[in-house]
Amino acid sequence: MKLTKKRLSGERMSTSTGEITESDRKLLDELRKRIHKELELVKEYDDDFSLMRWLIGWDRKIDVVVPKIKFSLRAIHALGLDQEDLSTLEKVAQKCDDCSVPLRYLPGSLIGLDHENNVVSLQMIGHLDAAGLMPATRNSDLYRMRIAESEGVMQIIRKMEKEQGKPLGTSVIFDLDGLSMVQIDLAALKVVTTMLSQLQEMFPDVIRKIFIVNTPTFIQVLWSMISPCLAKQTQQKVKILGNDWKQHLKENIGEEVLFERWGGTRKAETEYGNVRMGGKIPAELKYDPANDLPAEKLTKLNVSARSTTFVPITLEGNVPGRKLYWWWRLENNDINFSILRAAEGEEKVAEHDDDYMVHPKFKLQTDFVPEDGEVCAAEPGVYKFVFDNTHSKLRSKTVKYFIEVRNP
Repeated sequence: MKLTKKRLSGERMSTSTGEITESDRKLLDELRKRIHKELELVKEYDDDFSLMRWLIGWDRKIDVVVPKIKFSLRAIHALGLDQEDLSTLEKVAQKCDDCSVPLRYLPGSLIGLDHENNVVSLQMIGHLDAAGLMPATRNSDLYRMRIAESEGVMQIIRKMEKEQGKPLGTSVIFDLDGLSMVQIDLAALKVVTTMLSQLQEMFPDVIRKIFIVNTPTFIQVLWSMISPCLAKQTQQKVKILGNDWKQHLKENIGEEVLFERWGGTRKAETEYGNVRMGGKIPAELKYDPANDLPAEKLTKLNVSARSTTFVPITLEGNVPGRKLYWWWRLENNDINFSILRAAEGEEKVAEHDDDYMVHPKFKLQTDFVPEDGEVCAAEPGVYKFVFDNTHSKLRSKTVKYFIEVRNP
């Protein structure tokens, strides 16, 4: 298999220094007008390089870009990431660690900047305990962690872009050393590919280079599983390296940022440096189904194929410290879940563009671990717990849920 790094026509701005053409400037002006409410929520994205990534990532089709960037900025705001200081790699790593204890066993780390000042991510896929991860953590925690990591990287990139006046991105190394077919858990793979698709929609045209090293003999099979969820631009940035991969990494990344294990000169106590190596998730971290809420507390909700259903919760008055708690399980498969506060006059519809996003929409499954959590609900209004099954053409979904208002 030969995957080479090609460049799509019009993929980048007119020069490597980020010069913006007159036609792109007009698109930027139109985009700003159409998403001005979202830019007020997350002001840090109101810069040319950030918005150009969206236009480039979606072939400058502004009608496609607008709903995607609206979702992304609302999601970043709903998760509170616009209020977080993620300005260093260390702060990003700490934020990811805080998301979930089992997710600390995910291998891979952000290790520094390459010689073009792109943020370098090194992922040790062969050390992933995929089968152990699924029974230990909520699907939504994986989304939150990866979105937090991506937004942290964007904070670092935006700061450097302002200083250097040129667009930057990420360089990604996937090290498949130790990977075997036995490790490929189909349930975990489905979650990961779904999450990757959402990350690409939320953070388009960020990746500059992808290097895959230590490839197993079944790389063709693995690529056929992963590649459909990757954007065309991303696929064309992938390079699968041969036995001389260390030399390629030194030339394209820089030996000073690479630890010895990857052919670099960066010193550390071990050849792996500070790269998280993953490992088997301890049995005590796995979720015990005995902790499920009792059946008598749960309400059953059927969501037909190709449809969306919601549970409205009406809250009166402004109550600082008030929260909404939820717990739910699906009988099988997956469903999109979100929480919205209804816009005035839109209380009886599941979703409306003017609704306020309280919890982003994630496609989730609960085969092993139920979904639960809480959000601040100080503001009065109708809070809509939305279960979206429009992606399913034939299967209806049954949700068993519990929702509780928690006053201070």
